[in-house]
Amino acid sequence: MRTDVTIHIASEADLNALVRLAVAFRDHVGESTPSAEEFCSSIAPLLHEASTEFLLASTPTGAAVGYVQCRYRYSAWLLALEAELEDVFVVREVRRRGVGQRLVAFAMARATAKGCRSLGLSTNERNTAAVTLYQRLGFVAEGAQWQGGRYLWLQRTLDPV
Repeated sequence: MRTDVTIHIASEADLNALVRLAVAFRDHVGESTPSAEEFCSSIAPLLHEASTEFLLASTPTGAAVGYVQCRYRYSAWLLALEAELEDVFVVREVRRRGVGQRLVAFAMARATAKGCRSLGLSTNERNTAAVTLYQRLGFVAEGAQWQGGRYLWLQRTLDPV
């Protein structure tokens, strides 16, 4: 069964809904930080940055049930913009009802309209539902190989100065 939602680019008026969803996402992945107040203070300025968009899915009653945070940057290798889905989250009550697929498809259309040449994201390989969704939408886990090796997403936490 599909859940009827509309998707729009979030604005300042959507800040509280985005914070509630970000807190739910944080809880879903088993983290205790950032706090709701910290999410609010970090999301609020991002809503005004041209390089970031939040896409919000809402039911006909206005309940926010999912969001995507998309970042855009110019790539010297692609000679064009590229996009990254930093967050993709749908509340448990409406998962597996097409909301995530419509959010990601909306993000793909936005990135295409902005002239992006690629769209990437990261997810946990054990999140098989997400991996299946992304593969169904044409995402691949392994791209072209250089000298026979796989490309890896590596990350390091930096200490504050």
